[in-house]
Amino acid sequence: RGEAPALAPGGVRILTGTRRVRHGGAEVMLTRIEYDLLLFLAEHPRRVFTRLQLLANVWGYEHAVARTVDVHVRRLRAKFGPDTPLVTTVYGVGYRLADDAAITVDRDA
Repeated sequence: RGEAPALAPGGVRILTGTRRVRHGGAEVMLTRIEYDLLLFLAEHPRRVFTRLQLLANVWGYEHAVARTVDVHVRRLRAKFGPDTPLVTTVYGVGYRLADDAAITVDRDA
């Protein structure tokens, strides 16, 4: 097995096998929904999702308050800090992965 790709300083690495997330050299503790939301957005870069689409794809249902998505996005942003772009708000529509998000999805770890 080869070496894992080098991570950009401040980069985020999603380890799908263990459902862990690393930021720089440290592990970031995420809830199940925070992890699933981050992975979903990382797997669909440049695509904008409405809150209802995110509820259906990440939560698995649409019968929740759409603002639930806002709360989880806010928590994700707080856990990674203001210097790590992750999620961009598309006003009047929803959310997408930030263009300059340095995220690597590692399926072998």
